[in-house]
Amino acid sequence: MDAQTRELFESSLLSLAKERVREGRLSDPTASGTAKNPFCGDEITVDVELSEGLLKSLGYEAKACSLCVASAELLSQWVEGGATGADLEKMAQSVKLALQGEAAPDGFDALASVAPFRARHKCVTLPFDAALKAVKDGES
Repeated sequence: MDAQTRELFESSLLSLAKERVREGRLSDPTASGTAKNPFCGDEITVDVELSEGLLKSLGYEAKACSLCVASAELLSQWVEGGATGADLEKMAQSVKLALQGEAAPDGFDALASVAPFRARHKCVTLPFDAALKAVKDGES
């Protein structure tokens, strides 16, 4: 393992993934969405509670790598501040741009360390994909 890869997996992302503080399905979600990465086998299901157009809470269950879990942890923490579906779409886009080398959005700085590892970008964006599916289903 080269130094850059070792640094990635010894970063704050790994700490988030190990702790899994926010992992768990919601007991009564408005909607759920699942996303899979066929290249590595990651799979995540995200539950959302929507009320009057706002994401009130987000839960997840992941059978995924540390990068995916860390991203889900950051996403669920961010949702606690209150967000709309449009806010979620903007944040997902901002995270994708951070993986391409642009500045990371506030609270998501740790994800920028994945930028040099193009093959791992999908691991980071998978929780956003599942959450967007859930919100879309919940708003229908």
